[in-house]
Amino acid sequence: MSVYLDHAATSFPKPPDVTAAVLRWYADYGVSPDRGDSDLTAVVRAVFERTRARVASLCGVPATRVAWTSGATESLHLFLLAVLKPGHRVLATACAHSSVARPLVTAREALGIELEVLPVDRDGRLDPADVVHALHRSPRDLLVLNHASNVTGVVQDVEPCLRAARDFGVTSLLDASQTMGTSDVAHLPADAIAASAHKALLGPPGLGFLATVAGLDLTPPKPGGSGSSHALDRHPLEWPTAFEAGTPNSPAVFGLDAALAWRAAHPRRLDPSPGRIALGELAQRLVDTRPSRRVLAADSLLRDRPDQLPILSFTDADWDPAELGILLDQAGFQVRSGFHCAPWIHRFLGTPTGTLRISPGPFVPAERILAIADALP
Repeated sequence: MSVYLDHAATSFPKPPDVTAAVLRWYADYGVSPDRGDSDLTAVVRAVFERTRARVASLCGVPATRVAWTSGATESLHLFLLAVLKPGHRVLATACAHSSVARPLVTAREALGIELEVLPVDRDGRLDPADVVHALHRSPRDLLVLNHASNVTGVVQDVEPCLRAARDFGVTSLLDASQTMGTSDVAHLPADAIAASAHKALLGPPGLGFLATVAGLDLTPPKPGGSGSSHALDRHPLEWPTAFEAGTPNSPAVFGLDAALAWRAAHPRRLDPSPGRIALGELAQRLVDTRPSRRVLAADSLLRDRPDQLPILSFTDADWDPAELGILLDQAGFQVRSGFHCAPWIHRFLGTPTGTLRISPGPFVPAERILAIADALP
């Protein structure tokens, strides 16, 4: 079996408790939390609300302001649909994932929003002073920040940016897809946070959430069924029902509930430092053996800095990232090559053909990570 090293895309393997919880919903319950008043429904509803409260604690918001979605992509899209209006002025950064960049470009074409994308340096690091200056320079309606680059693993210093947005009366949206479960997000003064269950939280795919501060006025952009006990032909406006149209992914919520419980019981297993240290040693071996190689954010990995996720992204002037990915796959290592769904950042990184990304999860021994050096040409 190959060594799985694409944790930044989807965590694998999952703790056994997660798989068992998903199967338990299928075997023992099979109902949704708000479709009926049976004993089974009550049990499922209790799991939903317990999980919602745990996620709310991670985000630093009331439980009533956490809405379930199909993933971070839908969370981000729903928020942007609810907030953006014709002529709005939006500030984003080159770190943005496609699930932010594409809706913003679409809104620029459809609504005529003004979109400014701030640059990053050659390691993908954003200068908070650039954000503060841009907010001061001209009025903005929305600031969208990526907490950590899924290409380089750099965790951005977003707190001063978010505080500046609040001072200027600018609504802020934080994409915490890579950091939810690895960094403290609850203290950050974001108006809205979007993330998925299937990455560092170790939950199943097909589930995400949108968490917002109390009092943020959002018009539901996706009306539909909500399990209401009243015959309403208008979509409810109260949270979280307003943003949860449709049948929820109950088995995934059961899985996330188990994942969060497992995480709380095994904090040492989730320490990212061993992964960073192993990747730092691998980074050193890569550049020592071939001068044509360049490791992005190498200094952060070599120093085991907490503002760096366990992600190593590199290029080789003599090889296309896709070619290296194929070679490693043949050697039994499942990595990721390409642009990693980040359309803007590569112009600033100087990576026109993308990168090869190695992102181990907490269950991969250091020696398996270091063995990659011997499998490369």
